[in-house]
Amino acid sequence: MRCLMYRQTADGLRCVLMPVEEWKIRRGQLEKLCQNNGTGCPVYGQYLTKRSI
Repeated sequence: MRCLMYRQTADGLRCVLMPVEEWKIRRGQLEKLCQNNGTGCPVYGQYLTKRSI
């Protein structure tokens, strides 16, 4: 199962929590985490922390 924030956009399948330019740079590091339900993802972790405040 993949992360809820890993979605199809006009720019392709990517994390919607970050700008397209940053995704292109960090994609190789983060894509595995996106495919693993976001487990261990620092971007998704920051989102959850801010959301709970």
